[in-house]
Amino acid sequence: MLSIAAGAALFVACLYGGVGIKHYYKTRAEYFARINDFCNLLIDEISNLKTPLIKILENFAFLKKDELSKHITAYAEVLSRDVIPYEEQIRELLSSPYLKKEEIRLIADFLMILGRSRSESQVANIKHYKNKFEEVSKKAGEAYTVQGALAYKLGILLGIALMIIVV
Repeated sequence: MLSIAAGAALFVACLYGGVGIKHYYKTRAEYFARINDFCNLLIDEISNLKTPLIKILENFAFLKKDELSKHITAYAEVLSRDVIPYEEQIRELLSSPYLKKEEIRLIADFLMILGRSRSESQVANIKHYKNKFEEVSKKAGEAYTVQGALAYKLGILLGIALMIIVV
């Protein structure tokens, strides 16, 4: 009886491991898909409506509570204090287990350009970064479909194999 319980516990542990890895890749893919949506929103708001940057940030972060929204909300709070954030401060705001260091640097550079120039040049810069984010988003989406699904399936198979060995 004890071996059955141990086998079931090993199966559940392996399953959770696979689900956790899949969640990691899914969160990364969603993050970069949302940042592309954020770039589109910025382009529309800045070029057509001339909305203040803090209002754009607050409205975007209000709609959904995910990893990107947390970062945008934290950045909006820094801007609302009338303090010009420096790059290291923005990188600290963006610290996340779902982002690699070069991605944090890219997003920090992107946030640093917001609100610092005329609207025409800002839109051009946003489009430039949007292209970079699309490349990262494509890679993150591919990693999710391949590695995330593989980790989930391997977690199940490893759990079954360990359960059979223990029982």
